[in-house]
Amino acid sequence: MSPVRKTLVAACLALTAAVAPAAPALAATAPKPTFVELIGVVRKLDASTAEVQARYRCTGDLHVWVSVKQVADRTADPRLTQEGSSQIAAAWSQTHAADLDCDGRVHVDRFVVDQSEQGFGRLERGQAWTQFCLVDLEVGVVASENEFKKLL
Repeated sequence: MSPVRKTLVAACLALTAAVAPAAPALAATAPKPTFVELIGVVRKLDASTAEVQARYRCTGDLHVWVSVKQVADRTADPRLTQEGSSQIAAAWSQTHAADLDCDGRVHVDRFVVDQSEQGFGRLERGQAWTQFCLVDLEVGVVASENEFKKLL
């Protein structure tokens, strides 16, 4: 092997040895991905208020928007999944006011939706289009889960 090649191999091995121990440390400090998962059922607290349970992880200064909508027959009407579905909804409760614990760890919390910000109608037993969005005010939605949930 030529002296130049030996020097390059030695330099490469030395660099690999120096960087390899740092790689796990770098991975351990990288933030874990932001996510949200709706869990359980939506629990009706009164005619216009319900509780949504979610598991989530986030870091930084994020905000939450939670929404629960129902059509008149309280079925899983696919039209509720579309933009502007409030126009066909018989009931809608939401919140932007909930606090999030964005410390990079997984949390399970309950979030109360009501009609104090905006909304209408009476929530009733049946299916509810449930939306949970984590929002960065500069970037937009960074994680969301949207699905029909049973409202009890």
